[in-house]
Amino acid sequence: MTHLKEVKTKGQLKKFVKFPFKLYKGNSCWVPPIIKDEIALFDKTKNPVFKHANARLFLALENNEIVGRIAAIINRTEINNQGLKKMRFGWFDFIDNIEVSKQLLDKVEEIGRENKLKFMEGPVGFSNLDKVGVLTEGFDHLSTMVT
Repeated sequence: MTHLKEVKTKGQLKKFVKFPFKLYKGNSCWVPPIIKDEIALFDKTKNPVFKHANARLFLALENNEIVGRIAAIINRTEINNQGLKKMRFGWFDFIDNIEVSKQLLDKVEEIGRENKLKFMEGPVGFSNLDKVGVLTEGFDHLSTMVT
């Protein structure tokens, strides 16, 4: 049975960041991020986006093994200044299992409802200046841009 665990410690954050390395191991077309940079993205003292955004990170676990991850993001600039009642999600990676992906997305939806937001959008980053999208085909080709 899969359950979600919210990332609260530096050790859990490292596991969150490193999960894709295990998931995509052996895929010669996967271009990994720089671990130090990924960790810094979620550091509230280093990333200025946290002045107007919140992020909650979750790991999906099955038998104490990570099988997925997701970031639930609220960008208050969009909500308060632009009137977009939008819940963002990103860093959405999971094993090939519809139940795992559903559980991760359901958690983001739950957070959105708790915050009276009207819709979800993703995979995206903290703002419209971050990388966006999800790869649905072309797994056998090298990326030509940040994807």
